[in-house]
Amino acid sequence: MSCDKFEPLIALYIENDLAQAEAQAVESHLAVCDACRKFGAEMRVSQEALKVLRTEFVDDAVLLQVRTEVLSAASHRQRVVAWPRYAIAAGLMVALLAGWMWQMRPRARLELRPIAASVSAPPLAATVPVPQQRTRLARVRRHRPQAAPVFKSEPLVVKMITDDPQVVIYWLVDQNGG
Repeated sequence: MSCDKFEPLIALYIENDLAQAEAQAVESHLAVCDACRKFGAEMRVSQEALKVLRTEFVDDAVLLQVRTEVLSAASHRQRVVAWPRYAIAAGLMVALLAGWMWQMRPRARLELRPIAASVSAPPLAATVPVPQQRTRLARVRRHRPQAAPVFKSEPLVVKMITDDPQVVIYWLVDQNGG
């Protein structure tokens, strides 16, 4: 096991919360590892300081005041958080009711009557012959498409660094589009 795996076990060992086999493993590790031995000593000092604080008693009036403040804050928080659910539920009910009323509305029946009308042809007017003019067609010059110039360039190199320092990705990008 590494020292990182021993740290939680050392904390439990200080308070005698380990099984006998685990306690012996921690003791043997503390015998050979200076860093863990120092960590265990610091844990023992902090636990002793906490035990000294544990012997002080809190006045019942102070304890009652703290409890009432915590309970009132918790009940206020619950009341404030509850109203959005009711607002969303009411909005959904209104939307469903509006959709149902839309479907149940009376529909006006439209009767389509055929419309018959007779249209007479307009009287023909005298037509005058118009002389035809000859139009000239313009010539359109067609240009031959020219090939795009070919540029010889080095490929673009993109270097991507990953979280692992052993893995680096190189990406070569051809700039000529090929």
